[in-house]
Amino acid sequence: MSDLTTSLDGAATLGGMLDGAGPAGIRLLTAPAGLGAPVRGTVIYDAGDRIAESPGGLLLLVGVDPSDPRAPALPGQAAGRGCTALVVKRRGQDMAPLVGEAERHGVAVLAAEDDLPWRNIDAVLSCAITGAGASAVLGAVPVAGELYALTDHLASVVGGAAVVEDLARRVIAYSSVPGARIDAPRERGILLRRIEDLPGRPDQPRQYQRVLASQTVVRFPAIEEELPRAAVAVRAGTLPLGTLWVIEPEGGISPEGMTALAETARLVAPHLLRLLNLPEAERRLRRETFLALLDSGSAPEEACALLGIRTGVPFRLLAFAAPGTATATETFPVLSAALATVLEHAESELTRHAAAHRPDVTVAATGGVVFVLVPYSAEAGDGTRFADTALAAVRRAVSPGMRAALSRSCRNAGASASLRREAEAILRATADAPVPAGVTAVADVRHRILLDRIGDELERDPWLRLSGVDELVAHDAEQGTGYGASVMAWLDELGDIATAAGRLRVHPNTLRHRLRRARELFALDLDDPDVRLAVWLELRRSDRPGHRTP
Repeated sequence: MSDLTTSLDGAATLGGMLDGAGPAGIRLLTAPAGLGAPVRGTVIYDAGDRIAESPGGLLLLVGVDPSDPRAPALPGQAAGRGCTALVVKRRGQDMAPLVGEAERHGVAVLAAEDDLPWRNIDAVLSCAITGAGASAVLGAVPVAGELYALTDHLASVVGGAAVVEDLARRVIAYSSVPGARIDAPRERGILLRRIEDLPGRPDQPRQYQRVLASQTVVRFPAIEEELPRAAVAVRAGTLPLGTLWVIEPEGGISPEGMTALAETARLVAPHLLRLLNLPEAERRLRRETFLALLDSGSAPEEACALLGIRTGVPFRLLAFAAPGTATATETFPVLSAALATVLEHAESELTRHAAAHRPDVTVAATGGVVFVLVPYSAEAGDGTRFADTALAAVRRAVSPGMRAALSRSCRNAGASASLRREAEAILRATADAPVPAGVTAVADVRHRILLDRIGDELERDPWLRLSGVDELVAHDAEQGTGYGASVMAWLDELGDIATAAGRLRVHPNTLRHRLRRARELFALDLDDPDVRLAVWLELRRSDRPGHRTP
């Protein structure tokens, strides 16, 4: 930690903010006024805007290209408005002119990685500023301890129980001040560590929507067994992280209590962001627990609790595969270096997307696939909407050819291994087809999965295959003949010689000759409907990518 965390007037400093931001893809290029310069918040600047008066501001140069001839004038303008630093993306350009002007005017310059969304940059820096400013008061207390201390302080000021919830309505921290007013629903939520929907209360999800949509404190009257309460959104910059709730005392919350609630939400944000990003040890534990669930289907109670799977509440599996891969686990016993890199990138991007939109999901890659466990959520629904946004995000960040499969809904955690096989089968069925526009479900490709399963049986037990078809395929490969294509075209066209010949661009008599020779050379009784079906299945299998030639 920098020894210049806060300035003399209590504001965070540039050095303290950089310590708090950590390895977030933001680098300091120059700090002509030193690391002790005060920073008080982020300011969004778009090309052509007039810079607002911003003492201690971090000016985020959204949409500004460093090579733009107008860019070197910005440091001087920012200095005139009291800004401490500029944040810019390099975009492969020479930063020297901009940095030189910044040093001349005493303004720091930070460079953010090009692939970092500005929303994330704003969130990280806003939280780092808040965390640096609060560190002198809170000291080096563990993250969870800081949140409990903050809720206790709020409950003492207001006179009612306080809780911090994430976007999945899990209770992250709660107050334990003796005498603070509390009701039965709040006690249940603390015991369960999750706020459940109350029977007959369809308005409850809308309360959360109101809080997250508001920039100020929202108050709710007493309803049934719930006492009056007030809430405010917890945000990192513009990024919503959760909510902060407090039960109002008798007579209502005071103006001082309203101020304390809003200020506590600001202090909670950096700690909640760190918890949502998860310490590496906990992230690894959730990932390994998820992988064990996928492999074995065994679902002990503690594993379900860690993964957010609740008894009787449905969940689904979402699976992602790289372009052109069949993705069945047995297909890739050893991943190529290129595929491993793509999967690592996809897993990282999906983890970031989940942290921002569905922190209750778990992400893990195995066997050539990135899996996401998506529990049902009253606010987010059955996972369909999240699946669509996650696919769009991973296509933008990794490859436009990424494919996604969404399993059926299931209420039994012990069926996870079965859901994995379903998701893998869906991805395999789309491997050699045009890239689907959206997420694929089993209903979209059930017929292809059925045919793939039949082909798998023929691979596992070669004695099931018609020897005449194996001989035909081998003959075509060795002699360059087209018996397989001719028989397949005839079968596809339901025995219509003229149409099949046109498809092959040969004379109908040529096709008749080939069919007769196929019967003679390979002992195929194409007059028998069962033989025709078996021949079609085997020839189709031989045409699919990844089949093993006998």
